[in-house]
Amino acid sequence: MKKFTAELKKWGKKGAAALLAVSMAFAVPGTGMAQETQAEPYNLLLIGSDRRDDSWNGNSDVVILLTVNEESQKLLLTSFMRDLYAEIPGYGVHKLNYAYAAGGAETLRDTLETNYELEIDNYAAVDFETMAKVVDLVGGVDMTVSEEECGVLNDYLISMGQEEDQLFGGGDYRLDGYQAVAYMRIRYVGDNDYERTHRQRMVLEEIFDSMGDLDATQLTKLAEDIFPEIENDIDPVRFLKLMTDLPEYVEYELEDQRIPYDGLYTSQSEMLVPDFAATIEKLHAAMGIE
Repeated sequence: MKKFTAELKKWGKKGAAALLAVSMAFAVPGTGMAQETQAEPYNLLLIGSDRRDDSWNGNSDVVILLTVNEESQKLLLTSFMRDLYAEIPGYGVHKLNYAYAAGGAETLRDTLETNYELEIDNYAAVDFETMAKVVDLVGGVDMTVSEEECGVLNDYLISMGQEEDQLFGGGDYRLDGYQAVAYMRIRYVGDNDYERTHRQRMVLEEIFDSMGDLDATQLTKLAEDIFPEIENDIDPVRFLKLMTDLPEYVEYELEDQRIPYDGLYTSQSEMLVPDFAATIEKLHAAMGIE
């Protein structure tokens, strides 16, 4: 986590602009983010599922809450780990990633709102295929892949029917969409899900960095291309209006955090159980909500 935080700081304004471009591609229309006054921060739930077909929702392997706080002029990324203990409305106690599998984005949103006393405005969700399209739209991502990672990555490519995309050993690559998805799925190399989460963030960083090189017209076109690929509950009417306001958000400070917080959880029966009272207090303070 500390390494990722340090990397985020290197992005500067370009990185913040790129992050906002992605977020707007997911969510800008109809959010009210561009209004001159907004009583509460805007919260957008970003979801990445392991769905391979249309027979189910898939587990949510990526759960990130983007908070836009106009009063403090800050952007906050909060990652919720997949193995978190969660009371899922209508389904009982399970790991957090089961919420999306059981009832889709609405159930996952309800679960986070109930367990962490939040109000989430909108959601945006991608599966393997959609994430691959997003990566391809930005021209791929540059990544260094170890020999051990390469073997697992190739196995995932085969399982997704992309045998022709296999890599030839460890090295530096520009990964295409499916290669990037396979890289993000690697779990049993290094520190299990914690390191997989870091890989996911590295891919996102590369996407953001690529978008940071685009001018306003190019960003708008890319966001228009990405937006239709994303499952969401957002009205697209205000899309261009929010893109016009991008320069304002470029100036915002970018921060990140992870739930569970270090020192505020225990491991029980393969679940990460937060100290909910302390976690909620700390989370709300970071988000700038009462």
